[in-house]
Amino acid sequence: MVIAITEECVVFKLSIQKPPNKRNAVALPELPPVTHLAVAEGCGGTSLALQYARDTLKDGGRVIWVCEKSPDSGRFSQILCDIDVVSLAKFHMMECGETISGGVLTAGKLAERLTPQLFVVDDWTPRTGQPDRLAISAIESISKILGPTQCKLLITSALYSDASGKEEWKTRGKKLLEKITPSNWMLTIAEGGLQKRILRVENEIIQLQIRDKGFS
Repeated sequence: MVIAITEECVVFKLSIQKPPNKRNAVALPELPPVTHLAVAEGCGGTSLALQYARDTLKDGGRVIWVCEKSPDSGRFSQILCDIDVVSLAKFHMMECGETISGGVLTAGKLAERLTPQLFVVDDWTPRTGQPDRLAISAIESISKILGPTQCKLLITSALYSDASGKEEWKTRGKKLLEKITPSNWMLTIAEGGLQKRILRVENEIIQLQIRDKGFS
């Protein structure tokens, strides 16, 4: 894997060994304008976001991806292995460490110039402690910038166990997020197999399996 660095983003380029494959038989649900995806540990939230990025690239779109730490290079290669180099050049990644808010705002300036079709903020807040209010403020600003466009905004974070026992899982910063989007999805492990997942989309439950090339 070769990483090409521009002044504002990182673009992954892969050597393609074979022609593009067809899409998975099971289509993922369409993203609403703004989506928050809360993920149980080890369920593959970043992989799911990468799959949406892959589909966007296949459709000729552009993706901007903001994260504290870039995705695992092996997993990235597996999911995007059938994307040609020209399309892959439209995947712009900004790895910003703990300063997610600054990364989001900088990427927002890039979005105003490049007109992306998908803007991802992966792991917008730390997995412990208080929600990152600066990050929420930055995400809210970006949602307003992207609002008039056709660009989808996908935000991911980690679920945590409900110590009170009232619910199995709780979403970090849920009240803050509700000011930005009513679309809160949840990805958890299903009973009966390590590779089985449940994606809760509003009132709908979707059964998925995670594989080398993503979810099906």
